[in-house]
Amino acid sequence: MSTLVALLLCLPLAAPAAGAGQPWSPPADPADVPLPRSARLGAAGEETAKSLAGKNHRPAGVNAPAGAEAVRGITEVLDGRRREGAARLAAVAGRAGELSDAVAYYLGLGRYLSGDAAGAVAALAGLADAPETSFLGRDVQYLAVQAASRAGDQARALAWARAWLTEADPTLAPEVWLRAAVAAEALGRRREAVDFLRHLSLTWPDSRAARAGNALARRMCGGDASGGQGAALDPPGGIIPPGPPEREEKGVCYDPDGPSNVLLRAEAMVEKGAPQAALELLEGRRGFDAGQAARAEYVRGKALYRLRRFKAGAEAFARTAAADPASSLAGWARYHEARCLWRSYDDEDLARMEALLRQVLDAPVRDDPLREVAARHLALLLVERGRFADALQAAGRLKGLAVSPDLAAQGASLTALLRFVTGDFAGAVADMEAFAAGHPDDDWADGARYWRGKALAAMARPEEAARAYLDALSRRPNSYYGGLAQSALAAMGKAGGAAALASPVREGPRCPGRAEAPSPRAAAALAKARLLDDSGLPALAEMQLDFASRAMPDRADLAMAHIEAAEDMGRRGAVMRTAWRSFGGCLMRGTAADLLPLRQALYPRAHANQVVAALAGSGIDPDVVSSLIRQESFFDPRAVSGAGAVGLMQLMPDTARGMGKKLGLKVDREALFDPAVNIRLGVAFFRERVAGAGSLAAALAGYNAGQNRAAVWVRGFGNLGEELFTELIPYTETRDYVRRIDANAMMYARLYGR
Repeated sequence: MSTLVALLLCLPLAAPAAGAGQPWSPPADPADVPLPRSARLGAAGEETAKSLAGKNHRPAGVNAPAGAEAVRGITEVLDGRRREGAARLAAVAGRAGELSDAVAYYLGLGRYLSGDAAGAVAALAGLADAPETSFLGRDVQYLAVQAASRAGDQARALAWARAWLTEADPTLAPEVWLRAAVAAEALGRRREAVDFLRHLSLTWPDSRAARAGNALARRMCGGDASGGQGAALDPPGGIIPPGPPEREEKGVCYDPDGPSNVLLRAEAMVEKGAPQAALELLEGRRGFDAGQAARAEYVRGKALYRLRRFKAGAEAFARTAAADPASSLAGWARYHEARCLWRSYDDEDLARMEALLRQVLDAPVRDDPLREVAARHLALLLVERGRFADALQAAGRLKGLAVSPDLAAQGASLTALLRFVTGDFAGAVADMEAFAAGHPDDDWADGARYWRGKALAAMARPEEAARAYLDALSRRPNSYYGGLAQSALAAMGKAGGAAALASPVREGPRCPGRAEAPSPRAAAALAKARLLDDSGLPALAEMQLDFASRAMPDRADLAMAHIEAAEDMGRRGAVMRTAWRSFGGCLMRGTAADLLPLRQALYPRAHANQVVAALAGSGIDPDVVSSLIRQESFFDPRAVSGAGAVGLMQLMPDTARGMGKKLGLKVDREALFDPAVNIRLGVAFFRERVAGAGSLAAALAGYNAGQNRAAVWVRGFGNLGEELFTELIPYTETRDYVRRIDANAMMYARLYGR
């Protein structure tokens, strides 16, 4: 037995949480559960629900006194005056006309937060049973689950939870899975409760709800309904198979502390972005068999990688492989050790990375998914080092592997590009054509068409090249590859734009401003949104428009109304979602005139004068900086990233202070929220990156991945030109980042002109 396995087998299992044997109960304060956005529109902040108190406002379309009282009651509930607001809303319930759904919801919310769970259920029940009838319906149903659970009405809690989970909001779903489990267990539906608990534990493993659910699961495994011991076994999957019918419900349970479930929970934590929690879960565990012990070390390695502790991660993977060198897990461990080493700049580490990947590829055990990722990473490493012929040979090992379509597409695109780089233009033409035919829905299909044109041009076949460029352009003229194809045709003296617009591919994109047939349903939705806005409830008006535009995505009038409302609320994510849902075809194929109504919402040019002034004498296109700001913060001067980057251009405070010294400015973190300061420092920093990197593409890559890594790429393939440099960036996130900024800069040029 290896030292690693022996050590892990001797570690004690962590004890169950204190109180694990006690019945589960909801938090003492009803507000101590996550609440939907509609319940958090407090009186402070951008999404305030404005009070009408003393304004003598009479909303149109409702009984005037009742309407004013309804709005006042909603505002009081949101301001924290819950009992007062609930009483006012109860007095006008049934007389609020078009505001009746909002009255019912905020009456229920006021009662729930005041501790009157039964009263909240009574207020919410009607809408909770028919959530599709109101823009607040889903939030009503969620709140009804919470209120019914607190009131002890487990049958209703379970029914509403099941209905809500058909379209679960991921931010609130853990709480509903927990309430569903509690309700099912209270109703004696043990197997259903176990299914809910297992799903909660493995899907949101680091959530507060999962911790409460795990405590309930431990109690269920500790004793059955008759007071005896339930079958606390640990079979594959963690759910005990049913026994005889009369014992099925009593015997079933999910043990979150069983060795296999601990491993599943830890792996889920790593995948869900909680690697530190995964390490803590595995710390001090025993009871693993030899295979589970090796798997635990493997999961530790993945957690350490996510924490950017690459050296420690590589060591953990090396120990995993050493525990059973011939196992499938050992192959994956070698692959992940290689990934850890890729973050190093040491030649010895990179040589070991190459050796590990070749060892995986040469192993006698056939594991197609493992070989695919190993071959792809080996090819990318060799590209990074400028060894293109070796990279092509490595990429060629992908052929014939039974891998998923997306991974197969990545391998095929890399092979085709490397044929171009190595001068095999005929092979590139064939591979690009095969890619476009075999992966027509892949994001890179237009890239294959464009690069096929480049290969044909390199073979002195200009007419065929022009047709290939036009093929790329006609599908999505406003995309990254559409823009490149347009430029290539222009360089050849071809009028690609007119031909692309005449292409049948472009027929019928839905664009804002087009004439639409009258729709009573759409008109009613718009009227209700106007009523809410006129009543001083702009956040609710935006929610109503979001609801209506989702229900009727083909209505340009609803989509534009929601985009304008969401923009006013500063909800850029909502703006983008609605724009792509309703106008995706127009965004890819529309003309500048088609897109003019969307220009300010999707492609703003805020602070343009400051950008131009900061770029003076640099030769850098201001549209590139506007696109960079759009990508980094979408022009939100208060934006702060998880890593601590601040403001419009997402500057790290230390970086900003360093640039400030060079410019003779004293800069603190708070100053970075000032757009003028942020742009001046950010543009100066970007200018330095462009000058140091030698190209715009390399500077953008360095802005995302760090200038040291970008410098490695410049040395390896920077001499191939900016387009190929972008294509060969090994990090998918960085490659997409550079393409997106280039594509958006092209859109700025189309929409505003040069």
